Amino acid sequence: MILSKQYISKNFIKLVVPIAIVFGMGYFNFVVNYSLGYKLIYVHHSQAAGIVLWVLTGFLQLALYTYWILIFVIGPGKSPAFPPLNIYNDPNTHDLIALPDLFFCDELGYPYFCSASNSMKIERSFFSKDVGYTVLKFDHYCVWIGHSIGQDNYLFFIKFLVYFWFLFVIALIYLARYTGDSINQGEIDHNFIVLYIFCGFWILMIGGLTGIHIRYICFNITTLDDITRNQRRRYNRWIESQQNPEASSWLNAKKEPRKELGTRYVNVKNGDTRAVVTYYIDERPFDMSVKKNWINLVFNGNRNHGLDELFYTTWKLVCAVFVVLVPFVDVPLCFRNTKPFKEDIEHGQSDSEKLLQIYNTYSSAVNQNFLEMIDRKLNAEDFRVPTYLQKEE
Repeated sequence: MILSKQYISKNFIKLVVPIAIVFGMGYFNFVVNYSLGYKLIYVHHSQAAGIVLWVLTGFLQLALYTYWILIFVIGPGKSPAFPPLNIYNDPNTHDLIALPDLFFCDELGYPYFCSASNSMKIERSFFSKDVGYTVLKFDHYCVWIGHSIGQDNYLFFIKFLVYFWFLFVIALIYLARYTGDSINQGEIDHNFIVLYIFCGFWILMIGGLTGIHIRYICFNITTLDDITRNQRRRYNRWIESQQNPEASSWLNAKKEPRKELGTRYVNVKNGDTRAVVTYYIDERPFDMSVKKNWINLVFNGNRNHGLDELFYTTWKLVCAVFVVLVPFVDVPLCFRNTKPFKEDIEHGQSDSEKLLQIYNTYSSAVNQNFLEMIDRKLNAEDFRVPTYLQKEE
């Protein structure tokens, strides 16, 4: 629970920043609604303009704090604790997950295991110490909000950014319109100078952040994915500087960055055996197209599979954009059941095929281009046999 003693003790320092934001918003309201809205606009100019300002900022802040609360209440999305995969395909074993045709693995072909949660780790999940469990489609920890962002609360995070940005844009428009009148009265209200700084800083920061996450949605990538790509580019530049020290002497002086080659591995069915295929992070295996990615975000619980192809229409895309821009229309969607198999896992479902169905439900599907890349590499024998099968031989 968000108000539990354990949560507060673990996240005390990280909660300081959101609390500071709340106090900052209190000062923002004082300047916008009293100094600007009442003392300057309502009293000396137009009562209607002052009321409109109060209504706009009040409504946007209602939306802002509603989605801030929902980010905490809904949470980032908890991954169930999965038993191991039946990698040896033993037909007599029923308490392990039946082997899927495709799963993401390490270089040796073994599936990922999360020791912190004592569970198999599905792709795109990450154990967050801030919430104490493995988060589905983990994106990042937002220091401004004070909570982890993942599959379930990502849409609310986007809407939080949108309304936060609009709030400061409206405040800046009113401020720019009436600052001259304040000066004509003798001296500019010094609170207006602070408000200019507030608005300029947050408009630039939130606008940039929103643009970045719009790009993430269009390509179905996460902040962690983007960080990995940047680490790969940084490491490659460092390698180049070591090979050509005269051309990049300033890079040579830098400490060796984290080694990131950008290679990842997937374990796939190959006839009667298995194969480990190498791919690169730039190939975006989960990108289903811009239209599908936006529709999935809004109408599919931020999952990239499970809907019929006929669902992905242009009209549905328009509806998805409408939902993102308009406050509160999406709130009923967040309470629908997006975890239909949770009880089966918690009650110790032992049927391996049923466990596989649950595993696939929580996993992410890959796109057709990625599957075709795998087929090409299999046909060209550009793969390796998993280590655990080599030992058997």
